[in-house]
Amino acid sequence: MGSSTSEGQNNDRAEDRRRELRETISSVAMRLALERGLHSVTVDEIARAANVSRRTFFNYFPSKAAACIPDDFPQDREAVRLFLTDQSVPTLTALARLLWLQVAMARRETPEFALFHDMWRREPEIRPEVYAVLTRTEDDLAMLVARREGREPGSVEAATVAAASIAALRVAVEQWRSDESPALLEDRIRESFAAITQAGSLPPTEA
Repeated sequence: MGSSTSEGQNNDRAEDRRRELRETISSVAMRLALERGLHSVTVDEIARAANVSRRTFFNYFPSKAAACIPDDFPQDREAVRLFLTDQSVPTLTALARLLWLQVAMARRETPEFALFHDMWRREPEIRPEVYAVLTRTEDDLAMLVARREGREPGSVEAATVAAASIAALRVAVEQWRSDESPALLEDRIRESFAAITQAGSLPPTEA
């Protein structure tokens, strides 16, 4: 028992160190890109400023554009646990809450998140990377939905719910990117999921 507990703690610490280094590289990449423009910044410059090797940079990110994305899903272990165990709300509602909590935690605990809105608006080169993150997130969400509902991984039901959630998230991200108001990404996520819920409650129209 003690050995497995110690091993788990070591794994958690190692994961925390990897996350901290990833966040450092991402923060440096965004700051340099915002100062000089992404096209004017090289991977070698980002690596030097983050005090890592070029090889280490590519261990964490496939490109400098990818380094300008705050993080991948999942991140908040407690939010994931809540999603998997709380059966008091429908799965789609639980997904909206999960994504809201993920973003809220990123805003609270990830220094570079505050820079992402400006980066998202100013650098069209990162748009494919943002959608690549959403695609990976969809796969993760489908697996979580399957676990929550006791379904087989890759089931049609889990894949459909995950796809609908990512569609809502994509709309929220795009609205936030072009937003001139002080609305937070969390606000846009809530609005997008509310729109799905409202549409689902409308009576069918006659042909």
